[in-house]
Amino acid sequence: MAEPEYTKSWFKSENFNRYLKKFKEKNALRFLEIGSFEGESANYLVDNFLTGDKSTIICIDPWIKYSEATIATIEGCDNLINENTYDIFIRNIAHNRDKIIIKRGLSKDVLPTLDEDFRFIYVDGDHSEDAVWQDAIMGFEKLTVNGIMVFDDYKWSRGEKKAPKRAIDRFTKERKRKVKILHRSRQVVIERISL
Repeated sequence: MAEPEYTKSWFKSENFNRYLKKFKEKNALRFLEIGSFEGESANYLVDNFLTGDKSTIICIDPWIKYSEATIATIEGCDNLINENTYDIFIRNIAHNRDKIIIKRGLSKDVLPTLDEDFRFIYVDGDHSEDAVWQDAIMGFEKLTVNGIMVFDDYKWSRGEKKAPKRAIDRFTKERKRKVKILHRSRQVVIERISL
C-alpha cells in the first residue's frame, strides 16, 4: 500500500499528544472530525489514539472548492482544494479505511444526522464565524462528559466574518459552566465537565 502524500500540511499534533493520551489503547472509542482535507489529521488520530478494537472516527467534509463551500476563503487555496481533493483523501486513508467513516457534505447538514456521542471532536472545517459557531454548538451536543474538543486556527483571520476566534470565544463564554479550557493559543482545547 502506498504511503500517504499530502500536498499541503497544516496539521499540528502537539495538543493532540498532550490531551488525547488518555484515549490510547481504549476500545470502542468514537472520534469526530469536522474538516478532513487530504486525511493527514484523520490518519494521525487513528494511528496514535484509535488503536483499540472497534474504535472509529467520522470524517465530515464536502471536499469541494472553498469558493463553493464557504465565504471564508484562504488565500492561495482556491486551486488547492478542488474536485481531486476527495480522491486524494481516499488514497491517503486507505491503510486506515476500516476505522474511518466518511460523511461527505457540509457539517451543518451532516451533524444533525449523527446519533453517536463522541469522546473527541476536532473542529477544523469552514472558518467563517457562523460556521464555527454552528460546529461548536452542534458538536458540543454530541461530546461526552470528560470528552475533549479542539478548535483549530483560533487566531486565523481574513476580515470581519472570517475569524474563528469570535465564535470560539462566544462559545466558551456561554458554556463556561460546562467546559474547562485546557489550552488557548493557535488551537483552543476544551474538556466537557458537565451536561
